[in-house]
Amino acid sequence: MSNPSPNQQSQLVHSQAHTSSNHSIQSQLSSRNSDTTQGTSSSTLFPPPPPPPSAPPNAAAQGPVSDGNAGLVKATDNIMNSVASASSSLFQICVSLRSRLLLVPAFSPSLLDEERVADEDTDPVTVLWRTFRRGYPLMDLYNALGPEKPLEVGEGVKGEKRGKAATFKFLQACVRELGMEQEECFIVTDLFGDDTTGFVKVARVVNRVLDILASRGLIDDSAQGSGDGSYTPGEDGDSTSASLGGGSNGGAGAVNKKSQRQHIITELVATERTYVQHLELLQRFKSLVESRGVIPGDSVHSIFLNLNSLLDFQRRFLIRVEQTNALPEDEQNWGRLFVLYCDAFRVYEPYIANQRRCERTVAQEYPKLASAGGDREMIQIVETPATLSSFLMKPFQRLSKYPLLLSDLYKKGDLDEDRKRDLLQGKEAAQSVLERTNAAVDREEKAEAVAELKVRVEDWKGHRVEGFGGLLMYGTFTVLKSGDMGTGGKEGKEGGERQYHVYLFETILLCCKDIDLSKPKNKLSNKQLVDKRGKPKLQLKGRIFMQNVTDLVSLAKPGSYTCQIFWKGDPSIENFIIRFTTEEMMKKWAQQIETQR
Repeated sequence: MSNPSPNQQSQLVHSQAHTSSNHSIQSQLSSRNSDTTQGTSSSTLFPPPPPPPSAPPNAAAQGPVSDGNAGLVKATDNIMNSVASASSSLFQICVSLRSRLLLVPAFSPSLLDEERVADEDTDPVTVLWRTFRRGYPLMDLYNALGPEKPLEVGEGVKGEKRGKAATFKFLQACVRELGMEQEECFIVTDLFGDDTTGFVKVARVVNRVLDILASRGLIDDSAQGSGDGSYTPGEDGDSTSASLGGGSNGGAGAVNKKSQRQHIITELVATERTYVQHLELLQRFKSLVESRGVIPGDSVHSIFLNLNSLLDFQRRFLIRVEQTNALPEDEQNWGRLFVLYCDAFRVYEPYIANQRRCERTVAQEYPKLASAGGDREMIQIVETPATLSSFLMKPFQRLSKYPLLLSDLYKKGDLDEDRKRDLLQGKEAAQSVLERTNAAVDREEKAEAVAELKVRVEDWKGHRVEGFGGLLMYGTFTVLKSGDMGTGGKEGKEGGERQYHVYLFETILLCCKDIDLSKPKNKLSNKQLVDKRGKPKLQLKGRIFMQNVTDLVSLAKPGSYTCQIFWKGDPSIENFIIRFTTEEMMKKWAQQIETQR
């Protein structure tokens, strides 16, 4: 495979509006490789903004699994230990669906025609999506049932309107003639939008129509697999003879022991499927909470934020993972896949940066969330606060896993030098995703700290926080005072140790102290001495402008790590000492203060 050009890589990213965040992913690579999910219409799976995503399909609750020993139930009965089957992913669903559709004489020409004009690396999800968007193939599928009045669209309807009109007629027939509930069908925007959640619903309805065809003896799909067939665009016959997974799975009938490389790839693919399944469960729980109104909309947003966007992206990434896995071993390039999707993973940043707010909201709303009801899986998600938190943390856990898997593949994969080089770049890309998300978390935490500081300080003494520049570092430390630190207060001249909240901004260093609520004068005060969360207000005890700092002395001894800061006071040089708990923390603060002064 040839490496994509920088221009091709830049096309991977574009702005896509979603329910609660911006999602940056696009892929318009025309080269014949397996590096990007192809388009559903004129370009890719990632074109214009989709409508608000609909709720995902209602996954069937998994019953207890017996191991045959006195009715013991395996751990898979618990939702936290559930493992996705190989046939559960959208890629595999579409592989199986394609095989079934080829058995319908009236439908197969449209599908094969779409495959002939597609790029060689176009995945089965994209091909089916494009085929269904033509509209009339859906009418052909219904007409294969031999209805008294076949579906048709007038010749006067042209272009995309024709496809939508045909789709609408198909949906009407599914409800009126086949007895499907409207809630179980998709809507036109599910097919003509670009959110995978909508297309999952489309695939489910098409499969139901095929089930009806099979039950009436109009097609014989008894020989069809459960989604484990190979996919070759443009082939005319049955496609279930080979095993997906290329060399990684050893091929159908392979009896040789798996190599370390194959074990690693199997783990990557299997855990990716399970991760997407868990995201789907979480999205289904979100939809349940919204539909039943158990908590306010703002709280739903605070907990789930851009989950819809994240799931949509992750399904697309899984499609590419499965397509790469379907290639022969010597054509698989896992490193390049992560390099190409590096920027696309930005969808994780707002979600992970929101974790603190998410945790607080879950703690506040948990009793209401636990009462949402639903099927067994939905009840298990909120069985305990820890279970719900574990599900909400899965995106961060998955991001952390990618560099480890790529590192294992690099060390144990027995790869040629070119692919080892690509793997190193892929690992660096995966690591950079983690670093970006950590930076996003840091920005969010600092923004929260500044917002809290604004309302907790009792008297800003004429200062405006907006004039301090960005918050660089903050924490609670022991301060050994020497001089008045610019306050002119009596307490400052007494020296001694104090516990202060220290904030280092770009232009100023602040030291604040909790107001002592037990003091008689504070007990009698008419002022509001606690904030809305019950935290005591803060007194501004010291403020040192960084332009006045003259020197900084760091001293590390076993169990003692201090920074002594000197600044131009009135009338002489003043100083104070901050004591840190670790040498690493001391060095970070010292370096940042040196940079700012």
